[in-house]
Amino acid sequence: MYNRFLKDGKYAADFEISIDETVSITTPLQHYFVARELIDAGVSFATMAPRFCGEFQKGIDYIGDLKQFEKEIKIHAVIARHFKYKLSIHSGSDKFSVFPSIGKETRGIFHVKTAGTNWLEAMRVVAVVDPALYREVHRYALSAFDEATKYYHVTTDLSKIPDVDSLKDAELPNLFNQNDARQLIHITYGLILSKKNSDGSFAFKDKLYKLWNAHAQVYADALIKHIGKHLDLLGIKKA
Repeated sequence: MYNRFLKDGKYAADFEISIDETVSITTPLQHYFVARELIDAGVSFATMAPRFCGEFQKGIDYIGDLKQFEKEIKIHAVIARHFKYKLSIHSGSDKFSVFPSIGKETRGIFHVKTAGTNWLEAMRVVAVVDPALYREVHRYALSAFDEATKYYHVTTDLSKIPDVDSLKDAELPNLFNQNDARQLIHITYGLILSKKNSDGSFAFKDKLYKLWNAHAQVYADALIKHIGKHLDLLGIKKA
């Protein structure tokens, strides 16, 4: 891929090496080996995403031994500095317990992927301003959950998610403070947005985008608060 598309400089792109989609952890030694071999082969890349110890599941905090993570991120960061690229942290949304060590050990040179948390905050807005629409989406997400798990590794326990029909409208936004409900809505996002009615129209997509456009400031305020927490814990000074 590098030799065909990027080596001649025709395309201006950041090239990332991702080795995080594995069952086994990327040890610091393995990280060094992969980086050394690629660089010796003449491959230039901007970021590398190891498979860190513990679990970086979608939309929830880090699961694992914090001390072990802190020990290993220190070495991973040294390797990245040695070879002059950024560490990339995939599924980085809401990993609040490890953000301080990531920011510290990388000296602020990192790439944290957080797109999923933007979606969850958008859906929290739906729960706030249109409870009826949120209930529809939530019910569909439950029916689509098994299909979504083909593409994501999560430990979601659907039995722990309150029945939306038993909740008052004002209680719906609190679902986004519960890990199982967060993961339910997170991993079904593609199925929710692509769901169509029998006449070929979108079941939810158009309604959702209309709502978000109408309440853009509410969504912006939610992101400022939530992503702001990410930035604060990562040690990034906001302008």
